[in-house]
Formats: sequence, structure tokens, C-alpha cells
Amino acid sequence: MSAVIGAGLTLALEPADPRSAGPSQPFGDAPAVMASDSTTAAGEPVAVEVPNAGFEEVDADGWAVGWRLDPARAQTATVVEGDAHGGERSLEVVDPADTGIAIWSSPIESVRDGEYEASAWIRTASGVPAWLYLEFYDANGRRVSETHATPEPSATWQLVTVAGTAPATATTIKLLIYGSNSPAGTSYVDDVALRLLNPPAPYDPEIGQRTQLFHDLDRVDTMTHVGRVVHEAEISGEPILRPDRPWEANNVYLYGSVLFDEDDQLYKMWYHSYNWDLGEYLNMYATSRNGRTWDKPELGIYEYEGSTANNIVIGDNIHSPSVLKDPFEDDPARRYKMMAMDYAQGYVVYFSADGIHWTACDCNPVSTGADVANVFQNPDTGEFGVTWKQPPLRPVPGIRVAFLSTSDDFETWSEPQLVLAADERDQLMATADGHTNAQIYGFPVAAYKGGWVGFPWIYKPGGGTPGMAGSGPVDVQLAFSDDLRTWTRDDRRSVIPRGVPGSWDAGMIYTASSLVDTGRELRLYYSGWDGFHDGSPNRGAAIGMATWRVDGFASLANGGDQPGVVTTEPLVFDGTALSVNAALAPGGTLRVEILDADGEPIPGFTLTESRKVMGDRTDHRIRWAGAHDLSTLTGTTVRVRFHLDDGNLYSYRFHD
Repeated sequence: MSAVIGAGLTLALEPADPRSAGPSQPFGDAPAVMASDSTTAAGEPVAVEVPNAGFEEVDADGWAVGWRLDPARAQTATVVEGDAHGGERSLEVVDPADTGIAIWSSPIESVRDGEYEASAWIRTASGVPAWLYLEFYDANGRRVSETHATPEPSATWQLVTVAGTAPATATTIKLLIYGSNSPAGTSYVDDVALRLLNPPAPYDPEIGQRTQLFHDLDRVDTMTHVGRVVHEAEISGEPILRPDRPWEANNVYLYGSVLFDEDDQLYKMWYHSYNWDLGEYLNMYATSRNGRTWDKPELGIYEYEGSTANNIVIGDNIHSPSVLKDPFEDDPARRYKMMAMDYAQGYVVYFSADGIHWTACDCNPVSTGADVANVFQNPDTGEFGVTWKQPPLRPVPGIRVAFLSTSDDFETWSEPQLVLAADERDQLMATADGHTNAQIYGFPVAAYKGGWVGFPWIYKPGGGTPGMAGSGPVDVQLAFSDDLRTWTRDDRRSVIPRGVPGSWDAGMIYTASSLVDTGRELRLYYSGWDGFHDGSPNRGAAIGMATWRVDGFASLANGGDQPGVVTTEPLVFDGTALSVNAALAPGGTLRVEILDADGEPIPGFTLTESRKVMGDRTDHRIRWAGAHDLSTLTGTTVRVRFHLDDGNLYSYRFHD
């Protein structure tokens, strides 16, 4: 079964008892529509309609309309009159010994990552009371998550509640009244209810001049012959940094960071190596003018085999140096900040004026330890964040998940909040490839264009070297979020593909904690291992570079067979121009029309007046015949309609 363990998350668990293999068949009726109120403020729970929630409506056979009794079980359920919590009727549930009973509601439309609370009034007449399940199903009718409540017997009506969060793959909800396979019992159930605890904020058409990406489809109203695509990176092929110093052994890798320092006009890398002879981790520093050719300066800081002529900044078995340069910091001695793992203490932080000479904080350790932490900073507020492992808090021992903590000073961190775990879809993908399960090994996060992009490392143990139970690959996916708490991964492809067997990056991919935006492309430096995660001293690692075009993580795509059409939700026009980031195939075109809020074309900005966009540019200016002045639309509510024929649309923006 699957247990809900955090906002928008589920974690696959082994079945605890026979019921986990029981009631999970789809119910083919059309889903009920959620009752909504567009004026409801964000955060105020809203009631969701449950068809025939009080069992008052019955069919010609006396059965509750909108509810389904599992015909495969020897059971009895009847709508009765006179014994009700509210109204005139309730559902009598008789569960014989050595069997079970299952009664489902009609499917109810689910909001992605919605936090739900189901409730029912239940009275026990004898034996064991009925249980209440909250189940989530995907578009194929397959149950992807559930939570349930098992009330104590009560001769009077008691309110039973259960809460759960809809996984990203869930499309519908069903409520289930269930009796155990073993004990007998008779219960009465009435006044079933469902609430959405975190309804989406009211739609805001004010986008200003922010770039509109397609990391999600929140501002897309309709699409025809267009699909959303998550894109793989282009990779360097050969490593840009190899282990070529004695202290680096046969591995250099990025449990670390790469930044472009605007002040010095220099790329700076903090990377990592495990020295097999010393039996400890060493942390190194490298620089580059172009981000492709790297120097390893002799720093004179750390003594290795009697000499400080090396680029080691910290040794002493400090692990995973995640670094940022803080533009908000007034104290020059704290301009650079590092979090790492000290196996003698836990997670520790350091400060530096130059990124080379580091001083440990008196506050250490800042948290219990694991081995991977990735720090980042909100570019608008200066608040710090870290995604890290927290073994004492893991919902299931041995299963790696990602927690989030935040800080105002880099010393005191908030209580870790679980934000990403491998879900049922990850587990199915892993087992289909012959692995035991899927886990989140690390989770770097970066701010991008008003939102957040994450790079979860998906570890799939088992199925590797014979006799190595933990042996398995690590792949990198893309995740997107607006608030750092709820993440979407609609496309689970590996965006930095591992190499073929025998290549330097065939086994595992880890990424830097930071994304570098050059203005022309997005760079994510990564380490590739030639072997799986199994502790073998023969594994080697080197560092490569992955790139995407600007805004290139996801796009709306059309293959050219039939022209596609995309229409936005209402937007308030701000500025005097409209530009798009688009790559059109040879012969492909993009045309744009502007509609009023009701969807009617605005004269001067119609499809027939639109000039074709062709080619591949990140800043195509949209124009119409007659040089119409877009400033006339400033402050008005419009819709933008894109006519895409054979190409990719990555983003659009209003601007001056």
C-alpha cells in the first residue's frame, strides 16, 4: 500500500495486512465535480461534494445511489430508516467473520497535491466497527495512495476522520467504508463528508513583466495538438575536470557547488574526493574563466603528505561541501557560506571571506547528520534553504527522502519538513528495471524566474553487482515548485543521461547544488561515476557539464503534423511589447493573436495580422501588420493565443 507522509507526497510501503491487497478496483462512474467558490480565500478549507453523503437517496432496489458494494465479498449492507445521525436514513454495514466488506463512493475529482480530510459518523452495534478509507486513483483507475482510520467501538455516534494528500498522479478520490477480513461487526454509517484543506489561491491575472514558463500549465486555459515536454540537457560528453592529483585518488565529484562570481568574473568550484588510502574525504577548490577549462591552484592551506602545494581547502573527513556567496551579507568575513557533513558531529557550517579560507561556526553542529545537504538562497528575500537527509525522521528506516529547512542567519535552522519522497510511480519504474525500490538520494534546488527548479537524484538499489544488496544506479530528474513545499514531476525521464556501460558516467550522476545562468544558457555541473552505488574502491568519478537553453527545462511542443493552438488564461497586459522564447523547426512557424477577456480577437492583433515567427531565438519579438501599438492594451485583461506549427515554445513575457 502507500502511506501519505508529507505535502504532496506518498511513500510506498510493504502491505501491513491482507486489506492492502483488497478493495482497489476502479469504479467507472464519472467523477463528481468539486463544489468551489471563486471568492474563497486561499487556506480556508472548502467542502467537496460527496454524492448522496447521507444515504438518503435510494434506487428501486433500496440501495444507496452513488455507492458501490463490492460483489466479490460475502457481506451485507443495507440502507435503513429510523437509525440515522442526520436525516431519515443511514447505511447499515454487516461484516461477517472471516470475510470482509467494501463500499465505495462515486469517484470525486481530485486537485493535484490537495490536502484532504474525510469524515463519517459511525455507530457500532456489535463487534468491530467499520473503517474509513480515503483513496486516491490515477487516470487509469489504479489506486496510487490511501490513508485510513480504524475507530474504537462506540454505541453512540462518533465522528471518524482521516486525512491525506493527493499525489501528483491522482485524478480522482474515492471514500471507502471497509470491514476487516477477520473479525465480525455491525456498524451504522451516516453523513460522510470531504474537505479540501488547501484550496488553490484565487486566480490572479496580474503577472507584471515576469517571464511565463511552462513548468506547469497553471496559466494555460486550452491546448490542441500541443504537448508539454520536459527536456534533457546537452552534456559535455567528456569530463571537464578529472582526478589528476595524488590526493584526488581516482574520483572527483560534486557533492559540492559551482558559482560564477560576478565580482571576480570567475567560475568557482568546490568539489569532493574520497581518498582511499587515507580513508577520508577531502574538499578541493578550482577556478575557470570560461567554465569549461579549470585550474587547480596551489593554496598552501592543507598539508597532504608533507606539502601544502595543493588545492585542498578542508580535509578532516568533511563531506559534501555546499557553498553559496551571499549578496545580502554585510560582514565580509561571512560573505561565503558553506554547509557540510562532519562525521564526528553532524551537519556543520563554515564562513569565509574569499571562499578559500574557511572558519567553522561556533554554532556547530546545526543538525543531526546524514551525508548530503544542498544549500540555496532566496534571491528576493535573502532567506537560506537547505534540502538534506534526516535519518531520525525518515518515515521508513533505510529509505532516503528529502527534507527542507530554512534559516535567516545560516546558523539556526527550522524543523525539517519532508518535501520529496519517491512515490508509487517511482517504485513501479524502479521495479520494472529490476531494482528493489526507488529513493531520493539528494535534492539540489535553485531559484529560477520567480519559482524553483529541483534536481532530485533517484537512487535505485538492487539489481546491480551480484551479492551487493545496495548496488544500483543514480539518475537525475527535474522537479518544479512555486513554494518549495509542493513539487511536481510530471515527466520522470533522466535529464542528464548516464553513459553506456564502460564509460566514465555509466553508473551514477550527482549534480552541483547550484545552477549557473550565463544569460545565454543554463549550466548544471555534475559528477559521473563509472560504477553503481556499492562502496567499491574501484569506482572512479569525474565532473562534466550539462546545459539547457534559457528557460529550456520545459516547453509546449508541436510535431508539425497538425498545427497546435494554445490559449492562456486571462492576463493583465503590462508593458509595450510581447516576446517569446521559441525554437521552430525548418519550415515551422509561430503566430500569435491577442484576445479580449471573453476570447474575442482584438482588432489589430488578430491571427491574420500576425507576422510569422521562424527560426530559433530566445527573444522573438511578436509583431502584427500595421505596426499596432501594444501600449494601447496596457492595464487591460487579455488572453494570448499561440498558433504553433512544428516547434517548441519555451516562454513568453510582456515587457517595455
